[in-house]
Amino acid sequence: MARTLIEKRGRLADQEIERFLAEGFSKELLLEVITIVAASTITNYTGSVTNPPLEAGLQAHAWNG
Repeated sequence: MARTLIEKRGRLADQEIERFLAEGFSKELLLEVITIVAASTITNYTGSVTNPPLEAGLQAHAWNG
């Protein structure tokens, strides 16, 4: 559901929501998926825009690709 939500930029069709609910998931879980996608998106955007420095303890694991 998260992938579909991202790919469709939040514009889920009624049948996609109905299929999610028919699989046994609740409306509350759908809201949780939306919340997690939103938090991930804002975190990624913020990091991309501000390019914060890597903490000293993580420097050894820095990706330099």
